[in-house]
Amino acid sequence: MGIPLKFLAVLGGSSLAGALLFGTASLDRHSRDLSYFRGDPLCSDGSKVSPADFYREMSRANARMHTGMEIAPSGDTDRDFARMMIAHHQGAIDMALVQLKLGSDARLKRLAQSIIVEQGQEITYIRNLLDRNQNLPPNHVEGR
Repeated sequence: MGIPLKFLAVLGGSSLAGALLFGTASLDRHSRDLSYFRGDPLCSDGSKVSPADFYREMSRANARMHTGMEIAPSGDTDRDFARMMIAHHQGAIDMALVQLKLGSDARLKRLAQSIIVEQGQEITYIRNLLDRNQNLPPNHVEGR
């Protein structure tokens, strides 16, 4: 999924733009189908969007999130929690993208942008924890 140039221009090359690029890398990591987000989400002021479009796309995002949170228990509750939180955070990103695409309130669009950045960063952090902990022995104590 490419990030529209107008979207990045609105962010003004700020650290927010960099974080967005870094954070949304998680969107492509597991080949999620986000084809319904074609076009520039910030070009829409929400005035020509039917409520049915919003609820349909939000329902899809919600269903994907809940499907992703249904994991086979591994026996390691910390690991399972982290895996479920990745899906949960991705759901927040997907819903924020719907708001950017179809919403009209500028304040909520700014909130959606921050959700995309922050949740993307947290997904990256959680994945790093999972990758790091995979290489540690089960009795490892941090700092020793």
